[in-house]
Amino acid sequence: MNRARPTLRTICAMTGLSVATVSKALRGSDQVRPETRARIEEAARRIGYRHNLSGLRLRTGKTYQIAAVMGVPGADGDEWEGVEYTQLLAGLSKAMAHTPYRPVFYGVQHREEGLAVIRGLVERGEADGIVLAGLREDDPRLAFLDGRDFPFVTYGTTEGARHPFVDTDNARTVEVAVTRLAGRGHRRIALINPPDVLSYARTRVRAWERTMAALGLPADPVLVRAGALTPGFGAGAVRGLARLDDPPTAYLCANEATALGALSAFAELGLVHGRDAVVNATDDLNISAYFIPPITTFFLPISRPARILGEFMLARLDGAPHDALQTLLMPDLIERSDDILRNS
Repeated sequence: MNRARPTLRTICAMTGLSVATVSKALRGSDQVRPETRARIEEAARRIGYRHNLSGLRLRTGKTYQIAAVMGVPGADGDEWEGVEYTQLLAGLSKAMAHTPYRPVFYGVQHREEGLAVIRGLVERGEADGIVLAGLREDDPRLAFLDGRDFPFVTYGTTEGARHPFVDTDNARTVEVAVTRLAGRGHRRIALINPPDVLSYARTRVRAWERTMAALGLPADPVLVRAGALTPGFGAGAVRGLARLDDPPTAYLCANEATALGALSAFAELGLVHGRDAVVNATDDLNISAYFIPPITTFFLPISRPARILGEFMLARLDGAPHDALQTLLMPDLIERSDDILRNS
């Protein structure tokens, strides 16, 4: 004889809580105390409870889909660029695991396509919320969603943003990195950066300029190289910079993919890490522990912002105000070298 499918009332009977409380807890609502929510989620796991989405959709008119609209490489983009959005989606899924909501990925190759996808999702009512990444300073996607009062959160932010976001504290990271390298005797510190059109690229450049000036070091614009964050770009940037009459002695890379390319160019040009120059990086993967030599990095595991993005999306759907859903996360500094140049 088949067992009856577990329902909300099954969980109510197990926990002694009301249908309203159980329902809110499984939607991730902040109106339920964390310890109560944990007890309800554990009961749901124990009995294998699954939301009846068909019934929910009929009753609420919602899709229970969260669209993650994110850039993907073009047909010729076959080089590694660091963190994959599959890892971000995994974090979103985990944050929403005990709610009816599920993230659905929409990969786009350029800004115009992204705006068209978002417009279609909103106008056809195919999602209840949207998660965006790859922001630009004047991003038309944000203006469109704001104008429609449609719930969204972003992985990344813009200057003076008033929308919900989660981002690395790029300005503080660059400030700490440059100050640390300067304290170890470096005067020419190169910035290997993402494309200039991206908001966080501009944040990094402004922080680099400001910190170099505060330290009394020339913020020579030739020391900034911007491009797709691949190993090939990192290698090419080092080849060009190393040929300068006054080359940099430190390279601060935006991710570990470019840092890998930078170290490859060191080997190609006969440069020795720690004698001629050093490489530092920021990233979310921590594979630099296996580089030869291992390099200093600023590490923020992708699972952390991904989980917060999911929590912010659920809170926004519950009506939480924008200014309560904004956070900058500071990566951990992992020093694998003192980064002082030595002659031998």
